[in-house]
Amino acid sequence: MVACELDGETSAEVLGWRLPPWQALLVHRVLPACGGLVVYLLVMCFDITIVITRFMDGSTGLAVTSLILIVLPALLSLVFTLASPPALLADDGADSTEQTETIDCCWVLTQILNFFVFPVAAISRYMYEIFWWTEAVFASLYQDEARTKQAVALARAPSPLELYLFLQAFVHAAPHAVINIVVLMTDTQMDYDSVSLQAISIVASSLRMASTATVYRRFEREKVCGRKYPWSYSRAIQDNEANEHIENHNKAAEENIYETILPRNRPAPTPYLNGNRKYNSNLIQFSPSVRGDSGAFFDSASETDSDYLVPIPRSQNIISEANSDDDTGRPKSIIDRVAPRRNTEYTIQDVEIMPPPAMPAPRLTLSDWAEKMVENMESIPDWLSAPPRYKTNHYEVVRDEPDIPRRVSRRFVTGLEPQDAAASLVHFLGWHMFFISRLLSISAFIVFHPIAAIVILFSHYQIMLLLLIVPQASTVRRSFYIFLAFVYLFCLMELKVRFRHVRAWHAGWLVAGSAQTLVFTAVWAAVDNPLSAWWRDYVVLVIFCSLLLSYMCLLVYFVLLKPKETIVYIDEGKKFRA
Repeated sequence: MVACELDGETSAEVLGWRLPPWQALLVHRVLPACGGLVVYLLVMCFDITIVITRFMDGSTGLAVTSLILIVLPALLSLVFTLASPPALLADDGADSTEQTETIDCCWVLTQILNFFVFPVAAISRYMYEIFWWTEAVFASLYQDEARTKQAVALARAPSPLELYLFLQAFVHAAPHAVINIVVLMTDTQMDYDSVSLQAISIVASSLRMASTATVYRRFEREKVCGRKYPWSYSRAIQDNEANEHIENHNKAAEENIYETILPRNRPAPTPYLNGNRKYNSNLIQFSPSVRGDSGAFFDSASETDSDYLVPIPRSQNIISEANSDDDTGRPKSIIDRVAPRRNTEYTIQDVEIMPPPAMPAPRLTLSDWAEKMVENMESIPDWLSAPPRYKTNHYEVVRDEPDIPRRVSRRFVTGLEPQDAAASLVHFLGWHMFFISRLLSISAFIVFHPIAAIVILFSHYQIMLLLLIVPQASTVRRSFYIFLAFVYLFCLMELKVRFRHVRAWHAGWLVAGSAQTLVFTAVWAAVDNPLSAWWRDYVVLVIFCSLLLSYMCLLVYFVLLKPKETIVYIDEGKKFRA
């Protein structure tokens, strides 16, 4: 798969068909941004309407809980953003400390203002991206390179609002969908309008979760191939500075392709006389291509243009200065002046290379083979066999302690190429169906067996948290792991964590999550279920059909449409396809 020429984080193909850059940006950037804006508007509008309806109906507890879930992602985003501010916020012209402090204060006030008006700020972020990606599409269509680069740079500019949009999918949408399903199963006196509002909110929440899982599921592997966090502003500053340094270096290299050749400072050679002419002993050379009257000796260095040029006779020099530097009438290039071609009369016809003498391969006798086997067996660690023996010429040395294993740094890492629009769509549908079955099973199990559901889910959360927490990690990263362990209740993604055996992790979690969904469904449907037979069969059918469709979509994605992995060498910085 090939990355887009204008945006390296997106694919330039769809189902193997190469797209022009403007079509690649339209399919992979503009359309997903428009879809994300529509889903966000659905989630926020219907959830706010549900909160207002519950306040009017007297369900103050549910209304306050829903309102907290709506505000909590913005609050967490503000905390994480202020806890890790950008390293440098001042412009190049802001040299004084007062100007730097002023810019820092403006940045902090901007983040606080975004918290208070987070729905409007998120919508403005979507509109900003849509505008500049559309500008990049039209600029690329009309082949305006400067305008295209500017539009792509502005569209890819990071923002802390992207962190809010990521947190909103699992901190707000997932718990609120569970609450809505629980209310639908327990409240039998709801009218048609309330049921419609909550049903649309559940579907929109699952769409929001599926889109986020599709974008960030393998983020760390894609990060190896050049992808960056969309909310890391300090990282963007460093990348921009690095890009500017590279561009300036390339411009300087383009301007100064040929360096000025200066004559060497060396002592004057001692001339000697040959008849009536004076020759320089350091410049006397023999050339087989010189014939006839031209002679075998050349003039002194004072009669040539540069000390680095091969001396030529005065007559030829005068003719070349009058006409041109060669027979074709073209001036000599700098390469011809520094290292001119020399035409010789000698022709090499046959070269005879003697092969090395043939030596028989050493034979491994039975005793040698047995000795090698013993040495290999002795190389097993100390807790399986005796300490290893090191043979010398006359005696054996037995080590009392085994060698300490040393960690060898890896020269390469495995990355993942960006997925195209068809793969993203199938992946999105698979996660959407999986989340519907997952949310329905968890909510129904909470309704009919609340204590068992709380124990199982809390145990699941604790196991994920124990696997994620690293004592050497920073406080901000460990705080983010607390949230990430909650995400692992619904799906598994590589974000701030890189799995060593990624296929085993994803397959194991998918099997465990599916088994948990099936057990939850079987238990609440068979044990003490007060629902009517029609509603029970309907919910069970929706769960099993959604799970089956999710398996079909994920199977098509992993077998046919999954992007290929790449091996990125750390030392050389080159990418090779695995």
